[in-house]
Amino acid sequence: MKAVIATCFESNEERASSVYEVLKKLAYEVRIFSSDYSHIRKEKRKSHPENVTLIEARPYSRNLSLQRIVSHSRFAKDLFARIEEEKADLIWLMAPANSLIAEAKKYKKDHPETRLVIDIIDMWPESLPLSISKDLFPLNLWKKLRDDNIGCADALVCECDLYKEILRKHYSGNITTIRWARHSEAVVQESECPDDRLVLVYIGSINHIIDAERIASVISEIDSPVSLHVIGEGENTDHFLEVTEKVCEVIYHGAVRDEKAKADIFAKCHAGINIYREGLYIGLTVKCIDYFGHGLPIINNIRGDTWDFVETYDAGINLDGSTKIDANKLMDLRKNNQRIYDLYNENLTKEVFEERCRKVVEEVMQ
Repeated sequence: MKAVIATCFESNEERASSVYEVLKKLAYEVRIFSSDYSHIRKEKRKSHPENVTLIEARPYSRNLSLQRIVSHSRFAKDLFARIEEEKADLIWLMAPANSLIAEAKKYKKDHPETRLVIDIIDMWPESLPLSISKDLFPLNLWKKLRDDNIGCADALVCECDLYKEILRKHYSGNITTIRWARHSEAVVQESECPDDRLVLVYIGSINHIIDAERIASVISEIDSPVSLHVIGEGENTDHFLEVTEKVCEVIYHGAVRDEKAKADIFAKCHAGINIYREGLYIGLTVKCIDYFGHGLPIINNIRGDTWDFVETYDAGINLDGSTKIDANKLMDLRKNNQRIYDLYNENLTKEVFEERCRKVVEEVMQ
């Protein structure tokens, strides 16, 4: 049996590799296809994982641009032309881009025997930080690419429960939540946090959906000296650092991909920051999985899965209205963090991911 895993973003390749491992265990011959253009760096990629085959994509310079839409549309056509050559029995397609879903419907019409799993990683345009209604032109056309074509999937997967609220309106079959996973179990490491100051960490893409001003405002109101470790990169890095450096000490590490180096930074921190612009449709972020996996409570403002995890497991502070940060509470949660480890081990391990993924594959291939 042959399987193809496809995405147009390098940020999804870790998830793609996790699906790859499951399919290999199920004795599939597997290939991963991805884009040769780095969405984060806005340049052609200089390296990629060994198990990933790159497909050429047209460059674009701005996230919200016709140039980007054209790039994704062309990539979708080229991707499925390549998949045609593979004669795969199973396609695991990660979306967005929504143009991939539209192209998948065309492919399924010509190849009804091929099983198709669509894995919704993000909701476009719902997750975009725009003040205008997402039901207005041209955003409504962007949604229609997904909503009108998603029914072609033999199985639908999403990365958080929140997305089901919208997806159920357009997909009549079962929808399985398979959350991102990092490790087989939480990384238990002795804390090196100081007692005389609150040490926070931000990890992840530093892009237009991160609310740098809100983060700086929250930090400025903390009744304690604050240090902030920043791990990541993106188009808004300079602005993020400029804004946060006005209110606290900032230690910038750039992109850190070595797990031991990342763990060593986390060991020095009391809590992670998970603050996004208002109006986004996000349920669970990869950065939260990193935080929880290392026993860190979080400062959070997104609803859905993450908000519920914080409330259920006492895993940090949810910002609601004028909520202010209690430094002592975060320090105590960091010291007594068994419930955060429980949160991770019960919901976010690789074993949980693999079991849910395996079940989807076995059901769709019956």
